[in-house]
Amino acid sequence: MNDLIKDFISKDAIDSLDILISSSDSSEISKSAVVVASQFGSGFDISQEDSVKKLITSFKKNLTLLIQKTWVDQSDISLKEEILVMLEKYCASIEKDKWSEVFASFTKILSDVVYLMFGSMAKSEDFGEYALRIDPEFGIFWWYVKSLPSTNDWSNEKNKVVMLIAMFFLANY
Repeated sequence: MNDLIKDFISKDAIDSLDILISSSDSSEISKSAVVVASQFGSGFDISQEDSVKKLITSFKKNLTLLIQKTWVDQSDISLKEEILVMLEKYCASIEKDKWSEVFASFTKILSDVVYLMFGSMAKSEDFGEYALRIDPEFGIFWWYVKSLPSTNDWSNEKNKVVMLIAMFFLANY
């Protein structure tokens, strides 16, 4: 997927994601976040607290709706319910500014929602390429999510920025 992604986004965006993940400098993180988020549209501004609150609200509403409306096999109905509970707990934590505490929950929620949407194909090695080919916007989002580490020791602010980028895409998907 790393080679294919170059056909869909600029080298600047790829480099910015590398900086976003590896840097601890708040200025570099902010600049990189803007470039990465621009791949999902314009209007990403984490400096405005009202904008962040609206984004979180939109994210929660859209993701809840997506989860509820996704048709699944009978065997996955309990997973839908579990994800909705995890989403509620996640949102309650970030409303208390506990971003670092819920990073792993966030990536699990995203992975589980994508599994609901695409079934077992979402767990295949070539799913990223498949996603890029059928829906480039979603494929870029999935590349972003899969580029994130499974755990981190980042600052609360960096975790917030990284999660808000993904939320920005999902709030508008």
